[in-house]
Order: sequence, then structure tokens, then C-alpha cells
Amino acid sequence: MLITLPNAFGDAPTNMAIDAALLETLPEGLAAFRHYGWVEPAITFGYTQKFAFMQEASATPEASYCRRLTGGGIVDHRNDWTYALIIQTDLPAAHTPANDLYTLIHQAIQAALSTQHIESQLAPCPRQCGEAPAAPSKTASQCFVTPAASDVLQPSGRKIAGAAMKRSKAGLLVQGSIDRASLPETFDYEAFKLALIDELSVALDIPIGTVEDLRTLFNSERIQEERQRFESSEWLKKR
Repeated sequence: MLITLPNAFGDAPTNMAIDAALLETLPEGLAAFRHYGWVEPAITFGYTQKFAFMQEASATPEASYCRRLTGGGIVDHRNDWTYALIIQTDLPAAHTPANDLYTLIHQAIQAALSTQHIESQLAPCPRQCGEAPAAPSKTASQCFVTPAASDVLQPSGRKIAGAAMKRSKAGLLVQGSIDRASLPETFDYEAFKLALIDELSVALDIPIGTVEDLRTLFNSERIQEERQRFESSEWLKKR
């Protein structure tokens, strides 16, 4: 069952902590979608990113920095629409191959955008089929500067949406970002969210449902433990 959690606003450690806690504590058979905002300028970066390279690539003195649990590059959250999708491990969708799942989620975003007459396309694979992958970059990548395969793009090639994933024994976490500057000022984000949830339900074959008391899904003790991790210097400079 796919449930929608209330919109929320927090600082970077809090937003990351809630996602991490939900990944490990979401009850059996549930998937959860949540949209959240930021109470301060924030930049997050993928788990494998080197902190020194990240600082050099995204020097923004007024922003707070936080290492994500998911992979991917640098995401500047000062003008984005951020969402998370958490899928508990008993659901078949949690075991979909990463590339296939990434495509399905971004096709759902495309379909939701099209309800407001926004044209888009998926980014092609940056290398020819059968060609060996390039050596990993030694510098930090910026999410909305360098599109990855199956990111959502404008017809002009400008990136609209990207995402990153983390699998654990408990399930799958997808953290995604949509660039507000790539969409019209009149874009209706609430209508988009509702359309996206419908599209994700179909794409991932998870029926939409409700939980009587959503508060039971938020383990405050676990969230606080995770928050302490995400705000620590040890986690920030882990690599």
C-alpha cells in the first residue's frame, strides 16, 4: 500500500533523519511518499562524494551542508521541490533493478508533468551501449549540471528532475529533486504531487491506501538518533 505523508519543513539533518528512520522502521507492506521543504539554505551531497571536492565544487557560504544516505551528486535545495519515496522490503517494487526503477519513477514524473502540459524527455545513456563505463570522476558532480541517464529533461536539454537511491535489508529509499527554475512560475505543485502519486502507484504496482494514524509511522527516538548522525562532523566528513 502506498501512503502519502504530510508535507514537512526542516533543516538538512532533520529532513535526512526522517527519511533514514522511515527506511528502517516502515511497517511491513507499506510504501510512503513525502514532500518536504527547507527552513534554511541547504546543500546535500551523495554518500560516496569526497567532502573536500564537494566544498570546492559548491562553495556557498550561506548554505548548510549535509551528506545524504543515498548516492548521487550535489543538490542545491535553495530552489527545488524535494521528495522521498520509501518502499518496505516485502513489496516487489523494492527489488526492481536500480536502472529500471529509476526509469519508472522518472516516467511517472513525466506523466505528472504532462497533466500541466509540460513537455519533457528522459536523458539518454551518456555512453554508447556496450561501451565500458568511464572511470569514476575524482571531482564532485553537481546534480543539475550533469544529467545522468533517465533524468527528466526539458526538450532543450535542461534538467528538470533527478534522484538517488539507497537499498538496505529493510527496503529502498529514493530521494528526488525537481528544479523549480525549470518550470513555469504558474506551475501547480500540489496538483503535480497528487498526479505523481497516482502515476507512481500504477508504475510500481502499489495500490494507494491510508493509515488510520500517521503518527505511528514516525519513530521519534529513531529520528533523533539519525539526526545526531546527520548533523555530526564525523558523518559530514566521512569521506
